[in-house]
Amino acid sequence: MKLFSTAIISLLFAGSVFAGCPSKTIKGKVVSFDEESKTLTVAQGKKEKKVQVGSKTKMEGFECPTKLEAGARVSIDGCNCKNKVATKVTVAKGKKKDS
Repeated sequence: MKLFSTAIISLLFAGSVFAGCPSKTIKGKVVSFDEESKTLTVAQGKKEKKVQVGSKTKMEGFECPTKLEAGARVSIDGCNCKNKVATKVTVAKGKKKDS
């Protein structure tokens, strides 16, 4: 009985560890970047997501978040939980038009 109880409790604790953190990539358009709080705001349709950018965040396609233009398409990898920092921010490459 102790083994069964221990297994059930372990599963409940394991489930709670992963409950708040989505692991999906966030894709959207840049709305703004707040330099003071280092928060990047991205629009996904009608919803806006705020993600913190830290010193260990990898940036692909640009050097600094302050250089991102409003409307630029980005994808953000990493946990978007409250007080968490994105692991990677990538500028999406647009389709080239033939002239």
